[in-house]
Amino acid sequence: MNEANHLTADNLYLFALQFLQEPEMRNAAAHLKECAVCRAQLGEVQGEMVAYALTAEMQSPPTQARERLLRQVAEEKKEVPADPVEEPREPMLYPRNSRMYLMDAPEEKEPRRVAPVMAWLGWGVVACLAVVTGIQVDQRQMVQQDLDVAMAQLSQSQQQNGRAEQVLQTLRDPTAMQVAMHLPLSATAPPKLDPEAHVIYLARTGALLFLADHLDPLQSGTTYELWLLPAQAGQPAISAGLFKPDSNGNASVVMPPLPKGVMAKGFGVTVEKDGGSQTPTAPIILAGM
Repeated sequence: MNEANHLTADNLYLFALQFLQEPEMRNAAAHLKECAVCRAQLGEVQGEMVAYALTAEMQSPPTQARERLLRQVAEEKKEVPADPVEEPREPMLYPRNSRMYLMDAPEEKEPRRVAPVMAWLGWGVVACLAVVTGIQVDQRQMVQQDLDVAMAQLSQSQQQNGRAEQVLQTLRDPTAMQVAMHLPLSATAPPKLDPEAHVIYLARTGALLFLADHLDPLQSGTTYELWLLPAQAGQPAISAGLFKPDSNGNASVVMPPLPKGVMAKGFGVTVEKDGGSQTPTAPIILAGM
């Protein structure tokens, strides 16, 4: 054959399936060696056959090729096997992806290797499953993180609501002790009302609100400290919180951690070093009884 006489579609399918007669196989192999067009068509046929093997629905080859294949099988059944005669071997061009450039007789040709293709397909499925599993794990972690943030925000909101409710209860409670604080009176100086502060204290719950106005600025490294003076004799003063005024001299202490049930005879404010003190340091700059 030459390039002008190309192999038909039937011959290409039968050549790929190795069902041509031996002379025809040799002629087709010789033609394919010289004809680039038929080699390209053979590659397409082989690709279709691989696709057929990997799909659930098998596609049939052309009708003429099927009939020719059946006739070939019928003829082969009638042949009487003869003694093998060695023939000189000559180079043959076999289809790509099956028996390439072999010089074996038809009975020595290896079956098509489909297992490696299926093995790579299996590894591909495993890799896809691993990727999908990783994405699901990441999404589950992100959802869990969002849930943790939402729960933390809800808890903080509930704490703030509880604190606000406690402040309102303290302000409305008629039994709460209310004290106005000012500069201590001196025998040589007239009373001075500025700066001043106001304390609301509920002994049974230990709730305390402190508001101050027109406080003097503090020196560096110092702070104001509020003291609760217990009514029971012999009990030491209890620190009710540290605070520093703003640029207008205003300051507040809201709900400091105080023990419950401590009755107070009064309150005082002193100037202490940063970090506070265990006991009040004289002088007391604000006092209220």
